[in-house]
Amino acid sequence: MLLLASFTAVLIACGPGPTPTTTTTTTTTSSTTTTIDPACAGYTPSGIVLSDPSASVGDTITVTGFGAPGSSIQIKMVPVGPGTATAVLATTTVNPGGAWATPLTIPGSVGLGSWKVTANSVGCTATTSALISIV
Repeated sequence: MLLLASFTAVLIACGPGPTPTTTTTTTTTSSTTTTIDPACAGYTPSGIVLSDPSASVGDTITVTGFGAPGSSIQIKMVPVGPGTATAVLATTTVNPGGAWATPLTIPGSVGLGSWKVTANSVGCTATTSALISIV
């Protein structure tokens, strides 16, 4: 039996910029169409590191990473499993050397357990993340 499936994802991540391009990949089991705004591809932060892999509510850790010089990075927390992501908890600017760092105070709205600290460039949806255990 041959199973055919179709999936379409549209990602429009940034504001003004070049016209989005379309890349289509087709296999015998699925077809994927992805629309990506190339203006955001270079702005996705990378190399996120947490100063401590575990923390408690009220603790402050440092979040560091790399990105496009001059871009604004925002930090959120997303639960691993069911739950709701936090609002933006910190914002910082990538320095001329391509690095960024910001303090992050763990808010009272997060519960115990595993969370992802996520970073994305303001106006773009692609994220990078690191795990933290809230104890």
